[in-house]
Amino acid sequence: MAGTTALGKYRLLQSLGSGSNAEVFLAQSIQYPDFRVVVKRIHDHVVTHPKFRQLFEAEVQSMANFNHPYAVQLLEAAVDDPIGPCLVMEYVPGITLEDLLTKHRQLSPERVGRLLGCFCHALQAAHDAGIIHRDLKPSNLMVMNADTERETLKVMDFGFAGFAAKPHIQLAELTGHGPIYAIGTPGYVSPEMIRGDRVDTRSDLYSVGVILFEMLTGRLPFNYDYQDKLLAAHIKESPPKFIKIGCSDIPPMVEAVVQLALCKYPNERQQSAHELANMFGQALSDNFWDTTMPEGWEPMAVEEPDEGAEYAPVPAPRVPASPYHVTHEFEAFMPERLAAAKLRGFVEDFGGQVLTSEPGVIRMRLGVPDGYREAKEGSGLLGWFSARRPSVPRGQEPIELELQMDKPDPGQPRLYVVAAFSPLKDYPPKDQHHWHDRCDKLHLALRQYLGA
Repeated sequence: MAGTTALGKYRLLQSLGSGSNAEVFLAQSIQYPDFRVVVKRIHDHVVTHPKFRQLFEAEVQSMANFNHPYAVQLLEAAVDDPIGPCLVMEYVPGITLEDLLTKHRQLSPERVGRLLGCFCHALQAAHDAGIIHRDLKPSNLMVMNADTERETLKVMDFGFAGFAAKPHIQLAELTGHGPIYAIGTPGYVSPEMIRGDRVDTRSDLYSVGVILFEMLTGRLPFNYDYQDKLLAAHIKESPPKFIKIGCSDIPPMVEAVVQLALCKYPNERQQSAHELANMFGQALSDNFWDTTMPEGWEPMAVEEPDEGAEYAPVPAPRVPASPYHVTHEFEAFMPERLAAAKLRGFVEDFGGQVLTSEPGVIRMRLGVPDGYREAKEGSGLLGWFSARRPSVPRGQEPIELELQMDKPDPGQPRLYVVAAFSPLKDYPPKDQHHWHDRCDKLHLALRQYLGA
């Protein structure tokens, strides 16, 4: 993409990285070559969502009405640009908080308080405008003038964190081959998002609590390599006391503010970003809210986005007219990271083998006998001889299962699932009634695993 033009006026210079929703590029204005911006090109698999245009335009409208000195600003956007739907954002020179913590590991409480003041001003303004971030983490926070007295912070990706339309569950999450490292969002997600409860602004405050814990202690409150254990810890485990992890120099009142932000239920935490900043300042006999107040800033009037028509479920995939193809549709109310852990359990308990996992689609086989090798297409007679087809008892023929998943509302932990069952070509079933009964039982089991 480097060298191409976005919106007819910005030349892409280099990729700055790629996430689940978009690839980010540094770009320059063609008319003013010294002016730099960031262009976010939305990934193709996001664009295919049936509500994409509506969601994109609503988020752009929302962000166009939100402008704050401590938030990275949206400059313009296009849904029908030749390079694809894209957003043009303010370019902020600096380093991410993630990189700053890699360099320093721990920050002093006073320095944390100053950064928290900027952070909470941006959050409070966004929350007042009806915007919830949903994906706060150190890599989404830019620190400017780092390691100087003029150090400040800007929040990135307001309004677009919940934009992913197709759930993407990594293959490693389903197979268990190698550790599934707890990086990014799972380390900072709120308990209510994992439980599938309704999410409000106080979910962001939990994520701030995790970030504060990390800034002060040099580690996350829950240090599990495996994602399912990490998600369970957010729901059930209490964060460790600072003294038990070797941080005895943090004032107890500061720790109390952080521990309060990490309470499992929203009504137990601070109720606003303003309150969180004030409590942290009081713990250090300071007033970080007032000292970081941006001069001359006034909130803009915000128009409520049009929610539009109700979500129309994606139709079931078309399959050949065969009496042995069985399709079921259902909804599961849980975030995709928790769904990944549940699906892994389903695969293991039913002797499954995951073939592929792409955005929105997972393909697996259940009940395949040991030693089975499928003949490769186009391999001729040699391939036919090299294939192995161990026998299986009648009525226990292997099953191919394809899961198609969509997120009707990218901001809520709700999955729409189409489960399509079919036989392996090497093991055609003999009894249609018994085959349908097996597929129906697997469908019910799958629903139970996903809490549908």
